Amino acid sequence: MNKLAIIDDDLEIRQLLSQYLSQQGFEVVAYADGEGFLKADMAQFNLAVLDIGLPGMDGLDVCRNLRQTSSLPVIMLTAASDDLDRILGLELGADDYMGKPFNPRELLARIKALLRRVQVQTSSQDTESDTPKLHIDSLKRSASFSGTALALTGAEFDLLKLLYQHHGEVLSRDAICQVLHGRNAQPFDRSIDTAISRLRQKLSPIAQDSIQSVRGKGYVLVLS
Repeated sequence: MNKLAIIDDDLEIRQLLSQYLSQQGFEVVAYADGEGFLKADMAQFNLAVLDIGLPGMDGLDVCRNLRQTSSLPVIMLTAASDDLDRILGLELGADDYMGKPFNPRELLARIKALLRRVQVQTSSQDTESDTPKLHIDSLKRSASFSGTALALTGAEFDLLKLLYQHHGEVLSRDAICQVLHGRNAQPFDRSIDTAISRLRQKLSPIAQDSIQSVRGKGYVLVLS
């Protein structure tokens, strides 16, 4: 049985999620603040649902502290319109987002999807090295290719990690934007294309054509 940590200062949300997710087959431990959560043994959990707007240490600080010692998957809860918090959270190592107010059924779907992704990664002998030439260290938030360190920004690291997790699979702009920014790409929004272009430039000296465009579908990471 997967064990989840819920960190939210809203008692109603803690009770709602604890009851709902327990009914869906999860073991749930709820915390009213980040300090209490960080004192727990992270090895017992499979995933954390973390609210950004916590009293005392906020969710961003909790995520920052967590990433110093743990790669526990994290879904952050934030105000639906707060793009800055989303971006900061991603740079600190959050794996996904839900905007408040949210539908518990959608959160359940995101939890299951993230757990599946993590389980696929950990099923190999080396969870960070399914592709021999590329190495991604989630805890240190660093990446190297054939032993050469890549100078990536936080956003570029998150984009490369996402592509790597779906190596060989075409990801649409909407899918990438949903994970990185918590929303679908807008019709004239070229931010994903720009981010892909910058990442390509940094990879090109050591891994040419590693990120390929698939016309009308999206992008795919292809490494030999």
